[in-house]
Amino acid sequence: MELIPKRASLVAQTAAIIRDGIKAGLWKGYLPGEMALCERMQVSRVTLRSALDQLQREGWCRAGQGRRREIVPTPDRVAPAAPSDLVVLLSPLPLDTLPASAMFWVDALRNHLAASGYRLDFQASHAVYSHHPERALESLVHKSHAAGWVLYLSTAPLQQWFSDRGLPCVVSGSCHRGVQLSSVDIDYAATCSHAVGLLAGRGRSRLALIMPRSEQAGNLDSERGFMEAVERTSRLQGQIAHHDGSVAGICTAIDRLLRASTPVDGILVAKPAHVVTSVSHLLRRGVVLPRDLSLISRDDDLLLEHLVPVVARYHADPAAFARKISRLVLDLVRNGVTRRHEARLMPTLIRGETLG
Repeated sequence: MELIPKRASLVAQTAAIIRDGIKAGLWKGYLPGEMALCERMQVSRVTLRSALDQLQREGWCRAGQGRRREIVPTPDRVAPAAPSDLVVLLSPLPLDTLPASAMFWVDALRNHLAASGYRLDFQASHAVYSHHPERALESLVHKSHAAGWVLYLSTAPLQQWFSDRGLPCVVSGSCHRGVQLSSVDIDYAATCSHAVGLLAGRGRSRLALIMPRSEQAGNLDSERGFMEAVERTSRLQGQIAHHDGSVAGICTAIDRLLRASTPVDGILVAKPAHVVTSVSHLLRRGVVLPRDLSLISRDDDLLLEHLVPVVARYHADPAAFARKISRLVLDLVRNGVTRRHEARLMPTLIRGETLG
């Protein structure tokens, strides 16, 4: 029996060799310990654990005493599925409601994967984005037999579930604390820090970040980067103005900032749609941009090109974003979960009239 994996996908081949050994009765009751298997098969412990996790999901073994896995009796085993060519992208929003920039990178990702022989399946699901998504995720993973996963606008429970199971998964966005998944995102902390510097350079000293109340990791990074940059300069005052995402909520947040004893004179706004609401409401309130107040959008979208005055904003290349995600996904489905990759893209500034 061949006991040294040679194919390109070490995890898949390692799992296949162990599976064949179980079928042949090479081991009884328990598999050997991890160190013994690593030495015998000449693979790393990370590769071995990924292979053992795969076999456990297939029903060939289960967690036993210490680091030894118990071999599951024959009646309980699940036959391994044929290698999948499917990558599933999970989203809380239907495809036709995604922002234009997101639709662009999703389409580019589909093309990248197709060129390598993989299909992309977009699935919008509220159940897997709930506070307790475990049952819905178990059912989804069992039915889909996907080779890999991409998570869009993902919550902490969703990320943690995939992280705990060691599934091949890439987060489109940032990972929450304690989550061990590969991810691709804009460097929001650096972007917001840069925006504070720009506003301070225009003589603005009372700054606010207008942000929807959210537990998404990228938004939390934005708040951190913004406040850290404010605190580094003694003459600056800064605050986070949260809202509920509605037009009325955004307008109320802006009104509070303008009615304060020391009104803001520089704002950074997250989300393009919220920028439209912010600009139009400021104009309705008689605020002249940028004479009275400087404004920057943290994000870019085609709709911002039609606003006057022209909005200063940060633009991230969706094609580069899609390439990063596709490379990580293909590496995971071909080679298994061997180590975590974290890619951060720094957007470019489009200087508009609202900055001054």
